[in-house]
Amino acid sequence: MSKVYLVELDRSSGAEAVAERLRVLWGAAGLASCFRQNDLAALKLHVGEPGRTTFVPPAYAAALVRLMKEQGVTPFLTDTAVLYRSRRDNGPGHAIVAHEHGFTVDAVGAPFVPADGLQGSEEIEVRVNGRQFETVAIASAIMKARSMLVLTHVTGHLGTGLGGALKNLGMGCSSKKAKLRQHHGQHPRIDADACTGCGTCAEWCPSDAVTVESHAAIDTSLCIGCGECIATCRDGAVEFGWSISGENLRERIADHAAAVVRDKPGRIGYVTVAVNVTKDCDCLSLVQEPLLEDIGVLASLDPVAIDRAVLDLIRDRAGRTLESMSYPGRDASLQLACAEQMGLGTTRYELVRVDPA
Repeated sequence: MSKVYLVELDRSSGAEAVAERLRVLWGAAGLASCFRQNDLAALKLHVGEPGRTTFVPPAYAAALVRLMKEQGVTPFLTDTAVLYRSRRDNGPGHAIVAHEHGFTVDAVGAPFVPADGLQGSEEIEVRVNGRQFETVAIASAIMKARSMLVLTHVTGHLGTGLGGALKNLGMGCSSKKAKLRQHHGQHPRIDADACTGCGTCAEWCPSDAVTVESHAAIDTSLCIGCGECIATCRDGAVEFGWSISGENLRERIADHAAAVVRDKPGRIGYVTVAVNVTKDCDCLSLVQEPLLEDIGVLASLDPVAIDRAVLDLIRDRAGRTLESMSYPGRDASLQLACAEQMGLGTTRYELVRVDPA
Protein backbone atom coordinates (compact mmCIF):
# COMPACT_ATOMS: atom_id res chain seq x y z
CA MET A 1 0.00 0.00 0.00
CA SER A 2 1.32 3.44 -0.97
CA LYS A 3 0.82 6.69 0.89
CA VAL A 4 -0.71 9.75 -0.71
CA TYR A 5 -0.55 13.07 1.12
CA LEU A 6 -3.09 15.87 0.78
CA VAL A 7 -2.95 19.51 1.83
CA GLU A 8 -5.96 21.76 1.30
CA LEU A 9 -5.54 24.68 -1.07
CA ASP A 10 -7.80 26.62 -3.43
CA ARG A 11 -7.56 28.92 -6.42
CA SER A 12 -7.64 32.05 -4.24
CA SER A 13 -4.42 31.12 -2.44
CA GLY A 14 -1.58 33.57 -2.97
CA ALA A 15 2.03 32.72 -3.74
CA GLU A 16 3.06 32.83 -0.08
CA ALA A 17 0.31 30.40 0.97
CA VAL A 18 1.15 28.10 -1.94
CA ALA A 19 4.82 28.05 -0.93
CA GLU A 20 4.01 27.32 2.72
CA ARG A 21 1.61 24.49 1.92
CA LEU A 22 3.93 22.90 -0.62
CA ARG A 23 6.81 22.97 1.86
CA VAL A 24 4.69 21.12 4.42
CA LEU A 25 3.54 18.64 1.78
CA TRP A 26 7.11 18.14 0.52
CA GLY A 27 8.31 17.17 3.96
CA ALA A 28 5.37 14.90 4.77
CA ALA A 29 5.62 12.98 1.49
CA GLY A 30 9.41 12.62 1.65
CA LEU A 31 9.91 14.07 -1.82
CA ALA A 32 13.48 15.10 -0.94
CA SER A 33 14.44 11.41 -1.12
CA CYS A 34 14.15 11.56 -4.92
CA PHE A 35 17.09 13.94 -5.33
CA ARG A 36 20.86 13.76 -4.95
CA GLN A 37 23.51 16.45 -4.82
CA ASN A 38 24.38 17.87 -8.29
CA ASP A 39 21.48 16.16 -10.09
CA LEU A 40 20.20 17.80 -13.25
CA ALA A 41 16.57 17.48 -12.13
CA ALA A 42 13.50 17.90 -14.32
CA LEU A 43 10.33 19.58 -13.13
CA LYS A 44 7.85 18.18 -15.63
CA LEU A 45 4.86 20.48 -15.97
CA HIS A 46 2.42 22.01 -18.45
CA VAL A 47 2.76 25.74 -19.14
CA GLY A 48 -0.74 25.96 -20.62
CA GLU A 49 -2.00 26.45 -24.15
CA PRO A 50 -2.35 30.09 -25.25
CA GLY A 51 -5.87 31.19 -24.39
CA ARG A 52 -6.04 28.83 -21.41
CA THR A 53 -6.29 30.33 -17.92
CA THR A 54 -6.73 27.35 -15.56
CA PHE A 55 -3.29 25.73 -15.86
CA VAL A 56 -1.21 25.43 -12.67
CA PRO A 57 0.17 28.93 -11.95
CA PRO A 58 3.93 29.62 -11.90
CA ALA A 59 3.81 30.10 -8.10
CA TYR A 60 3.58 26.33 -7.68
CA ALA A 61 6.62 25.73 -9.87
CA ALA A 62 8.55 28.48 -8.06
CA ALA A 63 7.88 26.90 -4.67
CA LEU A 64 8.91 23.45 -5.89
CA VAL A 65 12.06 24.79 -7.57
CA ARG A 66 13.15 26.33 -4.26
CA LEU A 67 12.60 23.01 -2.48
CA MET A 68 14.52 21.14 -5.18
CA LYS A 69 17.43 23.57 -4.96
CA GLU A 70 17.65 22.97 -1.22
CA GLN A 71 18.60 19.38 -2.10
CA GLY A 72 21.60 20.63 -4.06
CA VAL A 73 20.20 19.92 -7.51
CA THR A 74 20.02 22.05 -10.64
CA PRO A 75 16.34 22.05 -11.64
CA PHE A 76 14.88 22.88 -15.02
CA LEU A 77 11.27 23.21 -16.15
CA THR A 78 10.36 21.01 -19.06
CA ASP A 79 7.62 19.68 -21.34
CA THR A 80 7.36 18.24 -24.84
CA ALA A 81 6.02 19.57 -28.12
CA VAL A 82 2.46 18.85 -29.16
CA LEU A 83 1.31 17.15 -32.36
CA TYR A 84 -1.48 19.56 -33.23
CA ARG A 85 -1.01 23.01 -34.74
CA SER A 86 0.04 25.26 -31.88
CA ARG A 87 2.77 27.67 -30.84
CA ARG A 88 3.85 24.81 -28.57
CA ASP A 89 4.53 22.43 -31.48
CA ASN A 90 8.22 23.39 -31.53
CA GLY A 91 10.89 24.21 -28.96
CA PRO A 92 11.25 27.98 -29.44
CA GLY A 93 7.50 28.56 -29.58
CA HIS A 94 6.97 26.43 -26.50
CA ALA A 95 9.59 28.41 -24.59
CA ILE A 96 7.97 31.71 -25.59
CA VAL A 97 4.55 30.52 -24.36
CA ALA A 98 6.16 29.43 -21.09
CA HIS A 99 7.64 32.93 -20.71
CA GLU A 100 4.36 34.65 -21.57
CA HIS A 101 2.53 32.54 -18.97
CA GLY A 102 4.96 33.58 -16.25
CA PHE A 103 7.34 30.62 -16.19
CA THR A 104 10.42 32.83 -16.34
CA VAL A 105 13.77 32.39 -14.63
CA ASP A 106 13.14 35.53 -12.59
CA ALA A 107 9.71 34.36 -11.42
CA VAL A 108 10.32 30.64 -11.00
CA GLY A 109 14.07 30.35 -10.46
CA ALA A 110 14.78 27.85 -13.24
CA PRO A 111 14.81 27.92 -17.06
CA PHE A 112 12.31 26.23 -19.33
CA VAL A 113 14.08 23.62 -21.48
CA PRO A 114 12.03 21.85 -24.18
CA ALA A 115 12.61 18.18 -23.43
CA ASP A 116 12.46 17.05 -27.06
CA GLY A 117 14.47 19.81 -28.68
CA LEU A 118 13.89 22.15 -31.58
CA GLN A 119 11.24 20.19 -33.50
CA GLY A 120 9.99 17.64 -30.99
CA SER A 121 12.22 14.90 -32.36
CA GLU A 122 15.11 14.78 -29.87
CA GLU A 123 14.43 11.37 -28.33
CA ILE A 124 15.94 8.23 -26.88
CA GLU A 125 14.53 4.83 -27.80
CA VAL A 126 13.93 2.78 -24.67
CA ARG A 127 13.19 -0.94 -24.48
CA VAL A 128 10.11 -1.67 -22.38
CA ASN A 129 8.72 -4.98 -23.64
CA GLY A 130 5.29 -3.50 -23.03
CA ARG A 131 1.73 -4.37 -23.91
CA GLN A 132 1.83 -2.61 -27.28
CA PHE A 133 5.47 -1.76 -27.91
CA GLU A 134 8.87 -3.38 -27.54
CA THR A 135 10.54 0.03 -27.55
CA VAL A 136 9.27 3.57 -27.06
CA ALA A 137 10.68 7.03 -27.83
CA ILE A 138 11.07 9.28 -24.79
CA ALA A 139 12.19 12.93 -24.95
CA SER A 140 15.94 13.03 -24.52
CA ALA A 141 16.08 15.61 -21.68
CA ILE A 142 13.66 13.50 -19.64
CA MET A 143 15.87 10.44 -20.03
CA LYS A 144 19.10 12.34 -19.33
CA ALA A 145 17.78 14.01 -16.17
CA ARG A 146 18.99 12.16 -13.05
CA SER A 147 15.78 12.79 -11.12
CA MET A 148 12.38 14.32 -11.71
CA LEU A 149 9.37 15.90 -10.08
CA VAL A 150 6.10 15.48 -12.00
CA LEU A 151 3.76 18.44 -11.45
CA THR A 152 0.30 17.56 -12.76
CA HIS A 153 -2.94 19.52 -13.09
CA VAL A 154 -5.74 16.99 -12.82
CA THR A 155 -8.46 17.32 -15.49
CA GLY A 156 -10.85 15.18 -17.44
CA HIS A 157 -9.62 13.61 -20.67
CA LEU A 158 -11.34 12.63 -23.90
CA GLY A 159 -9.36 9.42 -24.36
CA THR A 160 -8.83 7.98 -20.89
CA GLY A 161 -11.22 9.88 -18.62
CA LEU A 162 -8.42 11.32 -16.49
CA GLY A 163 -5.60 13.70 -17.21
CA GLY A 164 -3.39 12.77 -14.27
CA ALA A 165 0.13 11.74 -13.34
CA LEU A 166 0.17 8.67 -15.59
CA LYS A 167 -0.82 10.70 -18.64
CA ASN A 168 1.76 13.34 -17.70
CA LEU A 169 4.38 10.58 -17.70
CA GLY A 170 3.29 8.53 -20.69
CA MET A 171 2.12 11.21 -23.08
CA GLY A 172 3.81 14.27 -21.63
CA CYS A 173 7.33 12.80 -21.65
CA SER A 174 7.12 11.42 -25.20
CA SER A 175 8.59 12.79 -28.39
CA LYS A 176 6.33 13.69 -31.31
CA LYS A 177 6.99 10.30 -32.87
CA ALA A 178 5.89 8.58 -29.69
CA LYS A 179 2.77 10.73 -29.38
CA LEU A 180 1.86 9.77 -32.92
CA ARG A 181 2.35 6.09 -32.12
CA GLN A 182 0.10 6.41 -29.10
CA HIS A 183 -2.71 8.28 -30.81
CA HIS A 184 -3.08 7.27 -34.39
CA GLY A 185 -4.52 4.22 -36.05
CA GLN A 186 -3.62 5.20 -39.59
CA HIS A 187 -0.66 6.40 -41.59
CA PRO A 188 -0.16 10.17 -41.83
CA ARG A 189 -1.70 11.85 -44.86
CA ILE A 190 -1.13 15.14 -46.67
CA ASP A 191 -3.63 17.98 -46.85
CA ALA A 192 -2.95 19.10 -50.42
CA ASP A 193 -4.54 22.51 -49.86
CA ALA A 194 -2.24 23.28 -46.93
CA CYS A 195 0.92 21.80 -48.46
CA THR A 196 3.34 24.29 -50.07
CA GLY A 197 5.45 21.62 -51.73
CA CYS A 198 8.56 22.73 -49.86
CA GLY A 199 9.93 19.18 -49.64
CA THR A 200 11.01 19.30 -46.00
CA CYS A 201 8.98 16.21 -45.11
CA ALA A 202 10.55 14.25 -47.95
CA GLU A 203 14.03 15.36 -46.89
CA TRP A 204 13.50 14.05 -43.36
CA CYS A 205 11.56 10.88 -44.20
CA PRO A 206 13.82 7.91 -43.24
CA SER A 207 11.97 5.41 -45.46
CA ASP A 208 11.68 7.54 -48.64
CA ALA A 209 7.90 7.27 -48.39
CA VAL A 210 7.30 10.92 -49.33
CA THR A 211 7.44 12.31 -52.84
CA VAL A 212 6.81 15.92 -53.84
CA GLU A 213 5.42 17.28 -57.07
CA SER A 214 2.83 20.06 -56.77
CA HIS A 215 2.40 18.86 -53.20
CA ALA A 216 3.72 16.05 -51.03
CA ALA A 217 2.31 12.54 -51.13
CA ILE A 218 2.91 9.58 -48.80
CA ASP A 219 3.32 6.01 -50.05
CA THR A 220 1.69 4.05 -47.22
CA SER A 221 3.40 0.85 -48.33
CA LEU A 222 6.75 2.48 -47.42
CA CYS A 223 5.62 4.60 -44.45
CA ILE A 224 6.89 3.31 -41.09
CA GLY A 225 4.81 5.69 -38.96
CA CYS A 226 7.82 7.41 -37.41
CA GLY A 227 6.25 10.89 -37.31
CA GLU A 228 9.19 12.78 -38.82
CA CYS A 229 6.87 14.41 -41.38
CA ILE A 230 4.62 15.71 -38.62
CA ALA A 231 7.57 16.96 -36.59
CA THR A 232 9.17 18.85 -39.47
CA CYS A 233 6.16 20.27 -41.37
CA ARG A 234 5.73 23.96 -40.56
CA ASP A 235 2.57 24.38 -42.64
CA GLY A 236 0.21 22.05 -40.79
CA ALA A 237 -0.16 19.93 -43.92
CA VAL A 238 0.40 16.50 -42.35
CA GLU A 239 -2.71 14.96 -40.86
CA PHE A 240 -3.45 11.71 -39.08
CA GLY A 241 -6.39 9.86 -37.55
CA TRP A 242 -7.07 10.08 -33.82
CA SER A 243 -8.80 6.71 -33.96
CA ILE A 244 -7.00 4.89 -31.14
CA SER A 245 -8.86 4.93 -27.85
CA GLY A 246 -9.98 2.59 -25.13
CA GLU A 247 -7.73 -0.32 -24.23
CA ASN A 248 -5.14 0.35 -26.93
CA LEU A 249 -4.62 3.95 -25.80
CA ARG A 250 -4.41 2.96 -22.12
CA GLU A 251 -1.78 0.34 -22.85
CA ARG A 252 0.22 2.66 -25.10
CA ILE A 253 0.32 5.38 -22.46
CA ALA A 254 1.33 2.81 -19.84
CA ASP A 255 4.14 1.48 -22.03
CA HIS A 256 5.62 4.96 -22.34
CA ALA A 257 5.12 5.77 -18.67
CA ALA A 258 6.94 2.53 -17.81
CA ALA A 259 10.00 3.66 -19.76
CA VAL A 260 10.27 6.82 -17.66
CA VAL A 261 9.52 5.20 -14.28
CA ARG A 262 11.85 2.23 -14.74
CA ASP A 263 14.71 4.50 -15.79
CA LYS A 264 14.62 6.37 -12.47
CA PRO A 265 13.68 3.93 -9.69
CA GLY A 266 13.08 5.89 -6.51
CA ARG A 267 14.07 9.14 -8.22
CA ILE A 268 10.63 10.48 -9.28
CA GLY A 269 8.20 12.36 -7.05
CA TYR A 270 4.63 13.32 -7.93
CA VAL A 271 2.68 16.47 -7.06
CA THR A 272 -0.88 16.67 -8.36
CA VAL A 273 -2.91 19.89 -8.20
CA ALA A 274 -6.66 19.34 -7.78
CA VAL A 275 -7.55 23.01 -8.21
CA ASN A 276 -9.51 24.39 -11.18
CA VAL A 277 -10.39 20.85 -12.29
CA THR A 278 -11.83 21.19 -15.79
CA LYS A 279 -13.48 18.93 -18.34
CA ASP A 280 -10.56 19.06 -20.78
CA CYS A 281 -6.80 19.08 -20.32
CA ASP A 282 -4.65 22.20 -20.52
CA CYS A 283 -3.76 21.50 -24.16
CA LEU A 284 -7.05 23.03 -25.31
CA SER A 285 -7.08 26.80 -25.81
CA LEU A 286 -10.47 27.13 -24.15
CA VAL A 287 -11.60 29.09 -21.13
CA GLN A 288 -13.44 26.52 -19.01
CA GLU A 289 -15.28 26.70 -15.73
CA PRO A 290 -14.10 24.29 -13.03
CA LEU A 291 -16.27 21.19 -12.57
CA LEU A 292 -16.20 21.21 -8.77
CA GLU A 293 -14.91 23.01 -5.71
CA ASP A 294 -11.15 22.97 -5.26
CA ILE A 295 -9.67 20.11 -3.25
CA GLY A 296 -6.00 20.92 -2.78
CA VAL A 297 -2.62 19.44 -3.67
CA LEU A 298 -1.54 15.81 -3.40
CA ALA A 299 1.94 14.29 -3.24
CA SER A 300 3.23 10.74 -3.46
CA LEU A 301 6.08 8.56 -4.68
CA ASP A 302 3.56 6.39 -6.56
CA PRO A 303 1.90 7.65 -9.78
CA VAL A 304 -0.84 5.01 -9.75
CA ALA A 305 -1.79 5.68 -6.15
CA ILE A 306 -1.92 9.44 -6.60
CA ASP A 307 -4.20 9.09 -9.65
CA ARG A 308 -6.48 6.71 -7.73
CA ALA A 309 -6.62 9.04 -4.75
CA VAL A 310 -7.49 12.12 -6.78
CA LEU A 311 -10.32 10.26 -8.55
CA ASP A 312 -11.74 9.22 -5.19
CA LEU A 313 -11.41 12.73 -3.76
CA ILE A 314 -13.20 14.23 -6.77
CA ARG A 315 -16.04 11.72 -6.42
CA ASP A 316 -16.36 12.47 -2.71
CA ARG A 317 -16.24 16.26 -3.19
CA ALA A 318 -18.57 16.46 -6.21
CA GLY A 319 -20.84 13.55 -5.40
CA ARG A 320 -20.16 12.04 -8.82
CA THR A 321 -17.18 10.78 -10.81
CA LEU A 322 -14.87 12.94 -12.90
CA GLU A 323 -15.77 10.90 -15.98
CA SER A 324 -19.51 11.50 -15.52
CA MET A 325 -18.84 15.25 -15.40
CA SER A 326 -16.51 15.30 -18.40
CA TYR A 327 -16.70 12.29 -20.71
CA PRO A 328 -19.38 9.76 -19.69
CA GLY A 329 -18.56 6.33 -21.03
CA ARG A 330 -14.89 6.65 -20.13
CA ASP A 331 -13.57 4.73 -17.12
CA ALA A 332 -10.35 6.21 -15.77
CA SER A 333 -9.82 3.30 -13.38
CA LEU A 334 -9.00 1.07 -16.35
CA GLN A 335 -5.88 3.17 -17.07
CA LEU A 336 -4.83 2.74 -13.46
CA ALA A 337 -5.41 -1.00 -13.53
CA CYS A 338 -3.27 -1.32 -16.67
CA ALA A 339 -0.40 0.63 -15.08
CA GLU A 340 -0.70 -1.39 -11.89
CA GLN A 341 -0.47 -4.66 -13.83
CA MET A 342 2.72 -3.34 -15.43
CA GLY A 343 4.27 -2.70 -12.03
CA LEU A 344 4.20 1.10 -12.09
CA GLY A 345 2.48 1.38 -8.72
CA THR A 346 -0.58 0.28 -6.79
CA THR A 347 -4.19 1.41 -6.55
CA ARG A 348 -4.14 0.52 -2.84
CA TYR A 349 -3.28 3.64 -0.91
CA GLU A 350 -3.55 5.37 2.43
CA LEU A 351 -4.63 9.01 2.26
CA VAL A 352 -2.82 11.20 4.80
CA ARG A 353 -4.32 14.64 5.33
CA VAL A 354 -1.54 17.09 6.16
CA ASP A 355 -2.17 19.96 8.57
CA PRO A 356 -0.98 23.10 6.74
CA ALA A 357 -0.29 24.94 10.01
